[in-house]
Amino acid sequence: MSLRGLLIVASIATHLMVSACSSEGSFPLLSLPGLTGNDKAAETHEADTCPTPEKCAAQLRILVSDPVRNWVGHPQSADAYANGTRLFAYRALKKKLSCDELRRALAETEAAGPSLQDPRYTGARKLMSEVRGELNAEKSKRCRKA
Repeated sequence: MSLRGLLIVASIATHLMVSACSSEGSFPLLSLPGLTGNDKAAETHEADTCPTPEKCAAQLRILVSDPVRNWVGHPQSADAYANGTRLFAYRALKKKLSCDELRRALAETEAAGPSLQDPRYTGARKLMSEVRGELNAEKSKRCRKA
């Protein structure tokens, strides 16, 4: 990963930690599935907690540095979206995602919206809306309509 890429990940990780620590529960620090590359393990770890901001930052680094990105487009539970890690990964990768990955990410986040209607997910809904806008803008710039 380039120095610029590392700086972006560090910046997002810092934002993730500050958001998680200051949001009074609107970003519970839960781990996200699909981080190990082991799909069976990913299914069983969805509800595991992310015990520290450092672990969440490590998960973010794993998502961003995954060259295969088979996690893109796979819907998660509302609690899995609530810590923001996956959404921050989309934000960090938006310029690197292929058009197909952008479409899958947008479809995933669109499908996830209804699961975030509970008031405790207010922060996650706001972040998801921002990230969707950024992904849509990137898709409009680079991808043909299909």
